[in-house]
Amino acid sequence: MKLIHYALILPWLIYSFSASADSSPLRIQTQGDVAFVSGGIGGDERDALQAVRSDYNLSLQFSMQVTGEYLSDVAVRISGASNQTVLETVADGPILFAKLKPGRYRISVEHAGQEIRKTVTIDHKHRSPLSFTWPNN
Repeated sequence: MKLIHYALILPWLIYSFSASADSSPLRIQTQGDVAFVSGGIGGDERDALQAVRSDYNLSLQFSMQVTGEYLSDVAVRISGASNQTVLETVADGPILFAKLKPGRYRISVEHAGQEIRKTVTIDHKHRSPLSFTWPNN
């Protein structure tokens, strides 16, 4: 009887471990030609983001100025030449990575009704990190 019990349990355990090993806490998305991922809440998400960081040429980070508190639910809009929007999303955490074609982009982010804008030039050789910090009110 024990042998049958183990024979039934063992495949279930093997499947459970393989399923959990393959699951990532990140949700990689695309909009048009832009692949992106956001998150960074909790250790698992931060580790998963670090593992894919080199796949993306733009990284954005969101925080509060005085406290250093990281922010999520930040509205992000990236516009390219001729002001066409190439990405519009809401970040799932304090970090957003995007893979953009080389060129000049305007990044507009909004949190709690306060908008911050920056420009960035993306090339083939470098990753471009941008940090957005809101003043504490």
